Amino acid sequence: MEQFTLTVKFTAKKENQEQFKQELIKLFDIINEEENLVSAVIHQNIQKPEEFLVYEIWNDTVEHFLNVHLKKPYAQEWDQLLLDMDVLREPSIYVPFGKYGKENKTSL
Repeated sequence: MEQFTLTVKFTAKKENQEQFKQELIKLFDIINEEENLVSAVIHQNIQKPEEFLVYEIWNDTVEHFLNVHLKKPYAQEWDQLLLDMDVLREPSIYVPFGKYGKENKTSL
């Protein structure tokens, strides 16, 4: 099975960073139910609290993710929320070529 990592940096306005943080938690309560999600971690920058980083690992193809997951109603609603709250989004997609950790050390 193919796997990829999606990172997204969000920059909210200082005046709505707490509201955005709560909306991000709600979004990931939904995303957590997705069958192909391996894991996700949402971060807040301690030096710039209006900046958030999302790190997601998916057992999926990028094409399927873009054409299926991002077309779901919650994803469309999220796009509108970002516009309404004037939040900047910077996504990046990565594919693995090596895996390291206590359990395994292999090249992919």
